[in-house]
Amino acid sequence: MVLEKEDDGQEMARLDEGSLVPALAIEMPNEKVGQTSSKKGGGWVTAPFILGSSLASSIASYGVTIDLLQFLVRRFNISNIRASQITNIINSVTYLAPVAGAVLCDSYLGCFLTISVFTFISFLGTSMLAVAAWLPSMAPPSCDGQLGSCKPSSPTQFAFLCLAFSVTTLGGAGTWFTYVTMGANQFDRKKEQERFVSYYFITTTVSTLVPSTVIVYVMDNVGWNWGYGLCAVLSAISLALFLPAKWFCRDARPEGSPFINLARVVVSAARKIKFRLSVKKEDYCHGSGKHSDLTDSFSFVNKAALITGGDTHLDGSIAKRWRLCTIQEVEDLKTLIRLFPLWSTGIYLNIANAVQTNLTILQSLAMDRSLGPSFKVPAASFQVFSYISMGICLPLIDRFFYPFSRMLVRRPLTLLHRIGVGHVLVIVGLAAMACVEARRLQVMHQRGLAVAGDHLDAVVPMSALWLVLPLAILGAGSAFYLPDQVNLYYQEFPASLKNVGTSVCLLAVGIGYYLSTTVVRAVQKVTPWLTDDINSGRVDNVYWILAGLEGLNFLYYVLCAKLYKLQSSG
Repeated sequence: MVLEKEDDGQEMARLDEGSLVPALAIEMPNEKVGQTSSKKGGGWVTAPFILGSSLASSIASYGVTIDLLQFLVRRFNISNIRASQITNIINSVTYLAPVAGAVLCDSYLGCFLTISVFTFISFLGTSMLAVAAWLPSMAPPSCDGQLGSCKPSSPTQFAFLCLAFSVTTLGGAGTWFTYVTMGANQFDRKKEQERFVSYYFITTTVSTLVPSTVIVYVMDNVGWNWGYGLCAVLSAISLALFLPAKWFCRDARPEGSPFINLARVVVSAARKIKFRLSVKKEDYCHGSGKHSDLTDSFSFVNKAALITGGDTHLDGSIAKRWRLCTIQEVEDLKTLIRLFPLWSTGIYLNIANAVQTNLTILQSLAMDRSLGPSFKVPAASFQVFSYISMGICLPLIDRFFYPFSRMLVRRPLTLLHRIGVGHVLVIVGLAAMACVEARRLQVMHQRGLAVAGDHLDAVVPMSALWLVLPLAILGAGSAFYLPDQVNLYYQEFPASLKNVGTSVCLLAVGIGYYLSTTVVRAVQKVTPWLTDDINSGRVDNVYWILAGLEGLNFLYYVLCAKLYKLQSSG
């Protein structure tokens, strides 16, 4: 059917949602993107393989970077500033690379092959790091502590080190959130998918605790070679645990890049910008997707599915792929547009987390970290209390909080509600951190440590364990918003973009860590609150600023959530 172009000034016709005119089904080649290779298989029998492999892989990945700064300084004689810059680059790429891995998985490889190949790559990378730490010829001689005696690493040694970290980072790109997508794919019910995601984050919590305690101890007290060798062994164990899952799991077969289909929608809609929408369903390309009707939201892209002259063959199949798209493809693009504002609310959560993590280390260094007569808690280990809280809260939330809230409000909390609870807890946690810091400064003044410069680098006689409660609250907030963000994106993203959907959380983390440095520089430029000596600054005010900005971010989240529900229903 040929539709005439609309005249200038003519109003666009709206779609008639209630029309009962039979739709014209157009056959589409390669339409079923992301279909499972077998209706059988899957289920909880696959969980031990996937979660066990994920646990070993995550411990190895976190172990590589847990003491990276000291490794670069002490093993390769790299200056502190340069080592810090290299560390930030590696950490940022580590968070951003999984998005590229997810695209490759969704487009060409599928979950099983992606995890298998990239776990092997990770094993190669960690093995190279172990070699760099083991062989004397792969690093310069150690400094003897005398000025000017440090010999820098040779170009060959530094190039091998960079190659080893590049290979290791590449290995992590294809595994981090591919595990959670593959695991969720084994279940048909949303409740079981959500439970698996909770279990995945429990294993993730454990995978952060082990490197922060065991691996960092091995590196500092036994040797770098043993530490990185342990990471290589864990990568090999991860691969050995995962390969048997081939006989039990479902695996989606990718049908090419889904981003091409999204680009086709944009191009098709732009090429038909002068056509008007029809009120008849048969004037649109329906295909065989789950969407049979176009929604009213973002109607400017609906023209991509409008059938015009020459768009189809005589048998009804599509003749011009860059001029006509199916309703399903149009609605997939709309889903991404609707989800973008919700996703953007996670960026500030990660900005606040990055700033808080660094400030917590500074606070703990200026407090009494003694635990008993002869043991001091390392300053960098205090963030572990947040991970422990998250690991404890995840099963409690699933088993007790959700059933109790269902009885209380007489309806189950949606994923959007749960993420909102996480936002509120983050605000409370940041405010609690501000209160602890204000009390620390008060004790400092009461003890006279702020007189005549004696406060410089002074340790305030106040237990650093006061930080545990605020960190526990922040960990509880993470237990609400992190798994449910993944659940939301997994359930709402188009079927052909499931891995991208679960990995966009890491994209928000990477962007958040980049922007956190901008926030810190802005505070330093505008206020005197952040100084080299925490005792002469006002870190409590910084926390109040972070809490206030998260309050605004929460209001933005509520608005985005309401708009998302409204647009989805329309």
